Amino acid sequence: MDPPGRLHVLRRPADWIEYDKRQFRPILGRLTRVITGTLDPHLARYPDDERAKLATAQLTGVRATLAQLST
Repeated sequence: MDPPGRLHVLRRPADWIEYDKRQFRPILGRLTRVITGTLDPHLARYPDDERAKLATAQLTGVRATLAQLST
C-alpha cells in the first residue's frame, strides 16, 4: 500500500490510460466553459478584438487535444 499523499502506482498500462483520461476530463470541461462562457460572448460583442480572437484560436486547439486525450 502506498503512503498517504503519494500517487498510487498503477501496474497495468490500461489502468494508466484510464487514469489519464479521468485527469483530462475536468480540465476539458473547465476550458470549454472559459471558451463558451467568456471568450465567445466577448467576441460576439467585440468581434475585432485581436487578443480575444488569438486566445480563442489557441484554446480551441488545446480543447481539441484534450478531447482526444480524454476519450
